[in-house]
Amino acid sequence: MQLPTRRADNFSRRQWLAISGGLVAWGRLSASMAQEAPVADATVSPLVQYVAPKTYEMLIGARVFAGDGTMVRTTLLTVFPADWPEQTVEVIEAQVPPPLQFAVREMPGGNRQLVMKAAQIAPGSRLDALLRVRIQKSHIVGPEDTTELVVPRRVRADIRNYLGNSPYIEATSSEVRKVAKEIELEDPLTDWKKVEMVYEWVRENIEYRRLEPGDRKTVREAMRDRFGDCEEMTCTFIAICRALRVPARMVWLPGHCYPEFYMEDAGGTGYWLPCQVAGTRNFGSMPEYLPILQKGDRFKVPEKPKVESYLADYIVTQVVGGSSNPEVQFVRQLLGDAASLPAPDLDGQANPG
Repeated sequence: MQLPTRRADNFSRRQWLAISGGLVAWGRLSASMAQEAPVADATVSPLVQYVAPKTYEMLIGARVFAGDGTMVRTTLLTVFPADWPEQTVEVIEAQVPPPLQFAVREMPGGNRQLVMKAAQIAPGSRLDALLRVRIQKSHIVGPEDTTELVVPRRVRADIRNYLGNSPYIEATSSEVRKVAKEIELEDPLTDWKKVEMVYEWVRENIEYRRLEPGDRKTVREAMRDRFGDCEEMTCTFIAICRALRVPARMVWLPGHCYPEFYMEDAGGTGYWLPCQVAGTRNFGSMPEYLPILQKGDRFKVPEKPKVESYLADYIVTQVVGGSSNPEVQFVRQLLGDAASLPAPDLDGQANPG
C-alpha cells in the first residue's frame, strides 16, 4: 500500500488552483504545531505509555524536472509529518531553491502539508526541494487495566468527524450495521471488550491479501469478498466501530496503515488507542517505529474539489510552449539506519500471537 500521486487532468495548459487558507508565511516554518483535542499526556498517563524512543532522519519534498516548456503558476502538495503523542518532528535543514517557495500548512485533526509554489519555472530546470527532518518515534504500551475505559456517550465536536462515513468507509451501510448489531447482541461486559470483538471479527472474516496499487476496495466490497489489503481491513474495523458509536480513524505510515479507536477514562480524559488489524496481533499497543505521515480518513484540501481519504501528493501547473511534459518525483526517504527499519509483519495475521 502506498499513497499515490494525484494530478489535475493533464500537464499541458492546465488551470492553476489558488492556494487559500491556513498557510504559514512563505519560506519559513511555523514554530507552533496544530494541537489535537485534549488527550492524556502519554509520558505521564497511568493508562497509556510511550516507551523506547528511537530517533532518525527523513527527507521530505519533491524533485521537479521541467520539460521544454515554461511551468507557470505551479503548486506542489505533499504530506508533512506532524507531532503526535508517540512522535515528535523537528526540521533541521531546508533546501528549497528559487523560484520555489514553501510553507507548512496545518490541516484538520493535527495533520500538516508541505506546500511549494513557483510563479514560473524555466524550461529544462531541475529543482530539488527537500526538507530534512529529525523524527523521534516511541512504542505505545496500552493499558493493563481497561475496566474504567468507556466509549463516550456525548462525543465532543472535534471527535464527531470520526463517527460518520468517509471515502471507502461505509459506516452506515446495512452490511456494517448487521455485524455491529451481532456484536451488541453478544452483550460484551465492557466497552473495551466490545471494541476487541470488532477487532477479532475483522481478523477472522477478512483475509489479508496484498492488492495491486489502484485496486482498493470499499468496506462493503471487502466484506463481500472476505479479503483485502491493510487498507480494507483497517477501514472495515473503523466502519464497524463507528456503527457502534465508537470514534475510530486511520493512521497512515509509509506502505502501511492501521486504525485507532477513542475511549475515555472515569475522569473524562480521552485516549486514542491503536491496533494492528493486518499483521501480528496488537490490540491497544503498537510496537512500531515507522513514521506517522497522517491520521484521519476524511480530508478536504482547498486545491481539490472532493473529500479524500488521505493527503495525497499533488501537482497543479500550466505549461506554456514546448512539447514535453514536466516530471515530478515526491520524496519521503528514510536516512541512515532508518532506511532499514523493518516493515510491518503482515504475514503474522495468519498466526496471531
